[in-house]
Amino acid sequence: MNKPLRYGVVGNPISHSMSPQLHQQFAEQTGLDIVYSKYCPSTKGFNRVLNDFFQSGGKGLNITAPFKLDALEYADLITDRAKDSNSVNTLVYTPEGILGDSTDGMGFLRDLYAKQKEHNIDFQNKRAVLLGAGGVARCIAQSLLLDGFEVYLINRTLSKAEQLAKDLVHLGTIKLYSVSIAVDLIVNSVSFNAEKFLSQITFADNSVAYNLNYGDKAGQFLEAAKAHTNNQFHGLGMLIEQGAESFGLWTGKYPDTSLVQL
Repeated sequence: MNKPLRYGVVGNPISHSMSPQLHQQFAEQTGLDIVYSKYCPSTKGFNRVLNDFFQSGGKGLNITAPFKLDALEYADLITDRAKDSNSVNTLVYTPEGILGDSTDGMGFLRDLYAKQKEHNIDFQNKRAVLLGAGGVARCIAQSLLLDGFEVYLINRTLSKAEQLAKDLVHLGTIKLYSVSIAVDLIVNSVSFNAEKFLSQITFADNSVAYNLNYGDKAGQFLEAAKAHTNNQFHGLGMLIEQGAESFGLWTGKYPDTSLVQL
């Protein structure tokens, strides 16, 4: 009898993670027998936990905060999108070594387009403003540029925003936002007090406010966005889509995300 395929998620804290339920549903859909576990190493224990996992036959890991940069350094092979994102959220065992990839940007775009279709939203000019310039914002900026958006940034630390623009210049231009520009898409990657930025933004007709957070963390920003736009979305769909992309990388099978219930 074949042993189940072993996968998992690594983060600290990790108890709140919905990834085990998510990947179990993917496995049931695709007829695979898997075990998906949570791992919560200390900062110093990260490499040891990963070495143990892969050396004992583990096939793939999702990586979440605060280890996405550590995972980038850990991987033997890096995809272009992980390089541009400067982070890795998916590790895949391959005969050539451990492959590091970033599925966050792709997950975000897939969810965004599913919601556009569902709500019949048409972006006039494909202009997006990103709130924040941290790790996940970089993944989003990269995917938006590749998809042909004009990308603008609002960030507390100017040098961080400038660095992000510089790092992704080979994909397109990222500018600092000024209020005269009407945007179709507002993406929040900041955990707290992001709603204070909303009054500084000019919203195009039928624009979308998208919070990469979900659950309680997303509530305040999305509630405040109601004064500016009819379309507010949280990031649970992105979590599902980036998970499906990871699952596909590991198994070669892509689940139907519309069937997921979390």
